[in-house]
Amino acid sequence: MQRKIFALPTLALALALATAMVLPSQNASAFTPWGAVYDAARDERSVGDITADKKISTEIKSALVNKDGKLGLAVKVYCYLGRVTLLGQLADEKFKEFAVATAKKQKGVKNVATHWEAPGKTDTTAADLEIAAKLRTALVGDKELSATQIETEVFSGKVYLIGMVRSQKDADRAVVHAHAVKGVTGVQSLLIPPRKK
Repeated sequence: MQRKIFALPTLALALALATAMVLPSQNASAFTPWGAVYDAARDERSVGDITADKKISTEIKSALVNKDGKLGLAVKVYCYLGRVTLLGQLADEKFKEFAVATAKKQKGVKNVATHWEAPGKTDTTAADLEIAAKLRTALVGDKELSATQIETEVFSGKVYLIGMVRSQKDADRAVVHAHAVKGVTGVQSLLIPPRKK
């Protein structure tokens, strides 16, 4: 009787790939070197577009944090096909202007949209995190929805849905899920359906 022995590198590779398939795309990217491949498989963009968009958003975020650490961290930066979205709870008008100017001068940026929310009078972080967690659970639980393509941000109960989705139907389903979460005060969909060919 002959026993099969798996080489350690082969076994490690198999475990890493299995982990990448199970974890959500955001975690997979941080956890394994194959995260970029996993992201590409779940994204409506080409690998080249994903790479260009991540470079743009990273450069913008770095410039904002270098200018002012606290305010820079308050600005959420997203980029899809060269379309940049800046959002957050921010009162500093000069920093908002700096953020927009910084985004516009990045190579490959086609346009810049802003969604600024006024800082809340009280700290709503815990409530916002709870809303985000419940919404993520609902999105992932919807088997007809490609939830890995949808990012969420919550500011004082207002939900922003960001990302590229497979269809307008997916975008509409995500909005319905967001409205159904207790504590949500409003929903703004920034979801991008597929490009028309």
